[in-house]
Amino acid sequence: MDATTSWPSAELLITNRSSKTSNYIVNVEFVDASGKRLGEAFTATNNLAPRQQAEETAQGLDSINVKIKCRVTEVTRYAS
Repeated sequence: MDATTSWPSAELLITNRSSKTSNYIVNVEFVDASGKRLGEAFTATNNLAPRQQAEETAQGLDSINVKIKCRVTEVTRYAS
């Protein structure tokens, strides 16, 4: 979470487990301890070779001032 803006973020490691160079879009949601959804974000990476990994950040744009958990809600992969 950014100390200045209180915007949440999720650090992700995207791994291409397919046999083709691929593009990925990863959606995440930020939830409180009760599971209530407080925000969302996404990140993408392109031209990821087979077995290659990419470190990406999904940056939320809503100020959140409570402890949160991040959940991956959807991953879209398509060949480059």
